[in-house]
Amino acid sequence: MFDSDNINSMARKSGFCIRKSKFDGFQFLFSLMFAYHRGKHFSLLDMASFLYRDFRLKITKQSLHLRFNASAVRFLKNCLDLLMSQKICYKGNSNALKSKFNRIRIKDSTKFALPASFSGKYKGYGGVLHNSSSMISILYEYDFLSGQSLDLRLTEGVLNDQSDSSDFTHDIRESDLFLRDLGYCTLKFMSMVDSAKAFFVNRLAPKTNFYPDKDSKDPVDIRKYLHTLKKHGLGFMEVEVFLGKKERLPVRAVVSLTDEDTYQKRLRKTEKQARSTGNVVSEAFKTRARLNIMVTNVPSEMLDAQNIRKVYSIRWQIELLFKVWKSQATIHEFNTSNIHRFECQLYGKLIWIVLNLNIFNWLQQRVLSKNKHLCSVWKYFKFILNLSDRLMEAIKTPRKIIVLMEDLTEKASKILKLENKKDKMSLNQQIKCLA
Repeated sequence: MFDSDNINSMARKSGFCIRKSKFDGFQFLFSLMFAYHRGKHFSLLDMASFLYRDFRLKITKQSLHLRFNASAVRFLKNCLDLLMSQKICYKGNSNALKSKFNRIRIKDSTKFALPASFSGKYKGYGGVLHNSSSMISILYEYDFLSGQSLDLRLTEGVLNDQSDSSDFTHDIRESDLFLRDLGYCTLKFMSMVDSAKAFFVNRLAPKTNFYPDKDSKDPVDIRKYLHTLKKHGLGFMEVEVFLGKKERLPVRAVVSLTDEDTYQKRLRKTEKQARSTGNVVSEAFKTRARLNIMVTNVPSEMLDAQNIRKVYSIRWQIELLFKVWKSQATIHEFNTSNIHRFECQLYGKLIWIVLNLNIFNWLQQRVLSKNKHLCSVWKYFKFILNLSDRLMEAIKTPRKIIVLMEDLTEKASKILKLENKKDKMSLNQQIKCLA
């Protein structure tokens, strides 16, 4: 991926480099990739200093400013797309994460506000959120089993997750398992997954009705479930139902009581939304809010009812990744009103992130097969920040990457170990539920 001839060829094809120049695509990519930690303090002077230090290239701020254009954005996007299609493979124990599924696909999005001048391309919600007439959404999907990044796109902030869920279903493979948040779980999406002989485990959206059989005219009265759980003191109950008035998608529903804090949180959020539109919260919603309802098309012999919520909780790993992106890679921090420069900076940071996720995945597999424990992605990104210069030199010199990776492997088992949290199921335990 980081061969300079390959990168410069991509720069020429994208139009970033038209004529021969001392400043090439390889230098441009590296100067943006390793400026991630500067965040909102990143300046053209920083970039010029970096280029002189690492490439002995003398270039003015004015010349750099002119290089941030549509061709530069296209070039960096092509670099990211190429990196997304590759991964660092570990030829050790390929069964380190045993599973009945082909891939465990986790997808979500993160958003942040942009200057109002960017609203022509990245539309926001207007006055609903502070400074949100312009907003960007970063959509990300990866395979939990291999660590492979599957989808990474920049869209306007108002893009509906449900629309994206329905539109981007071209790569569903047999035996894939999809773990997604409520926003991505439309009936259309679940039906397409089921038709492709793939699987899903989702929370059921509050407004989605389900029926006791294919021909029933009336949906299930969930008050019966609430009464049964309370009367018999059950931890959960499993029922076979059909989703959607028209679709009638057959699923297993696992119903359990929510705790009081979660119930009150749901109620406060819905009451706030209702007041803003002059409505009131219905009794039906209040009943529904007292229940956790998980739905899946995974057969019970592959995944029993008591493990469904445990497997679904793996989805929270993507929330942790987004926190890493903002705290360590500062994807939401910038100080420019030039949209091309902003996009170039963001693509540079995303390339750095995906590169390190690939390295982390390689380390994870090695440590897991040898030491039988997982690594913390949070600890990894904090650790790699201190090795930034060494990583950069290693990428520029293929021989050095081998030394660095071996060094990381030795340290990872000791200082990157994922610790178990008190009173919470560990990621190791969640993975065992898949075995």
